Amino acid sequence: MKKENGNCDTEPIPLSIILSNDNENTNETIIETNNKSDTSGNDNNNNDNNNNNNNNNNNENKEKEHHHHKVPIFAYVILGFALLAMSSSGVALKSIEAPPLLKASWRLQSTSILLFFGLIYEVTMIYNFHKKIIQKLPKSLILLLPNKISIIYNNFDKLKEEEEQEQEQNEDEQNETNYNNQKKEIEKEKNKEEIKIKLFQRKTILILLGTGIILGFHFSFWIISLDKTTLAHSLLFVTSSPIMIVLVMIIRRAPISKGEIIGCILGFIGLIITLFDSLFFNNNNNNNNNDDSIGSGSGSSSIGSGKSNQNPTVYGDFLALMGAVCIVFYLFAGSLLRKWMPLFCYAFPVTFIASIFCSIASLIFEETDLFIFGWVSKSFILLTCYLAVFPGFIGHTGMNAIIKYIEPVVISVTLLLEPPIGSLMGYVVGVEGLPTFFTFIGGPFIIGGCLLVTISSHLRNKKLQQQQQQQQQQQQQQQQQQQQQQQQQQSQQN
Repeated sequence: MKKENGNCDTEPIPLSIILSNDNENTNETIIETNNKSDTSGNDNNNNDNNNNNNNNNNNENKEKEHHHHKVPIFAYVILGFALLAMSSSGVALKSIEAPPLLKASWRLQSTSILLFFGLIYEVTMIYNFHKKIIQKLPKSLILLLPNKISIIYNNFDKLKEEEEQEQEQNEDEQNETNYNNQKKEIEKEKNKEEIKIKLFQRKTILILLGTGIILGFHFSFWIISLDKTTLAHSLLFVTSSPIMIVLVMIIRRAPISKGEIIGCILGFIGLIITLFDSLFFNNNNNNNNNDDSIGSGSGSSSIGSGKSNQNPTVYGDFLALMGAVCIVFYLFAGSLLRKWMPLFCYAFPVTFIASIFCSIASLIFEETDLFIFGWVSKSFILLTCYLAVFPGFIGHTGMNAIIKYIEPVVISVTLLLEPPIGSLMGYVVGVEGLPTFFTFIGGPFIIGGCLLVTISSHLRNKKLQQQQQQQQQQQQQQQQQQQQQQQQQQSQQN
C-alpha cells in the first residue's frame, strides 16, 4: 500500500488508478466468456448463461452496495491509528541524532525486516510449501500440532479423492453453478502460475529495481528536507503528490476533469503562499541558514537536537517537493506490478532496494562515525523500531487491510490530515514551534487542493466504471437479441 498524498507510507490516488485497471481486466474476461458461450452449440444454454451472468452481476452490485453501507467500527479505529502512526514519522525522524541519508537507510532497513516475514508467507501460499511440509512431517510431531493442522495431514489423501469426485460429478452433471465454481478455482490456479512466471521475468525485475531506486530518492529528499526546513513545510510539500499527479496526467494528455484542474491550481497557490515564509526568513536569517549543510554530521545533526526555532528555507521546501515528485513516479510504476503481484512480494524487494540505495548514498555523501547498521545500538534501536513497526508496518498494512471496508477515496482524504497532525505532534513533543504566518494561510490551500483533486479523480474513475458496466449490459442485450432472432428463424424453418 505506499502514499497518495505524498509520504511513502500510504497509497493515494494511484489506488483508484489500480482499481480502474482491475475493472478493465474483469470486463475483458466477461466479454471473453460471453464470446465463448456464443460459440457453443446450444442456444438455450447460451440464454441461460447470459441470464445467470446478469443475475450474478446484479447480486454482486447489491452485495457491494450493502457492503459499503455497513462499515465495521474497527475499520475506522484502524484508520485512526494508522493516520496517527504515519503522522508521527516526521517527529520520530527529527528526534534521531544522525545524518539524514543514514536515517533514511535505517528506516528502510528495519521496515524490510518486517516485510520479509510477509514475503515468506505469500511465497509459501503461492508455491503451496505449507502443504508439502505438513505431508513430510512424522506422525509423532503431527500429534503435537494443533487439531486443524493434524486433520489436514491425516485427511490429505481423502481430501484429494473428494476433490476428484466432485470434479467428476461436475463434469457428469454439467451443472452451471458447479461449472462456475470450477472456473473460479481454475482461475486461481492460473493466477498462481502467472505469478510464478512473471515474478522472475526481466521486465518485472527491472521495474522492481527502478521503483526501489525511486523510493530511495523519495526518502532521501524528504528526510533531508526535515533537516533544512520546518516540519510543517516538509509535510505540506511532500504530501502534495496529488497535485503532481495532475501535472503528469496533463503532460501525458490523459483524460482529466475540471475539478482536478481547479484543485491543482488551488494547490499551487497554496505552495506559493507557503514559500513566502521561506523567502521572509531567508532575508532576515541568512547567517543562521548558511551554517547548514546536507551531508554534514560527524555523528549528529541539527535534527533531534531539540530545536524549536528552526526556520523554513526555500532549499528545504524544494527538497520536500522533489520527494512528492518521486512519489508520483513511484506510484505509477508500482501500479504496473500491483495489478497482479501480491503485496509483500512487491513491498519487500522495493523497500530493500531503497534501503541499499540510501545506504550507498550515505557512505558516499555523508561523513559520520556511525555504522551503516548503527540503528541496532542502544541509542537508536527504540526510535528506529518505532518507525518500522508503527509508521512503516502498522500504518501501511492497516491501510491495505481496511480497503476491504472503506473506499480508497475516504482513506486518501483522511491521509491529507497528516501535515496538521504531524505539525501538532512536533509542537507538543517540543521538536518544533508553531507554524509561521504564511504557513497557516497557504497550508489550507494545499490541503484543499489535494482534497479536490482526490475527490474529483474518484468521481471521474467512478463514471468510467459506470460507462463500462453500461457497455457490458448493452453487449449482453445485443447478444440476447441475436440469439432470439436465430431461434425464431430456426422455428420458422422447421
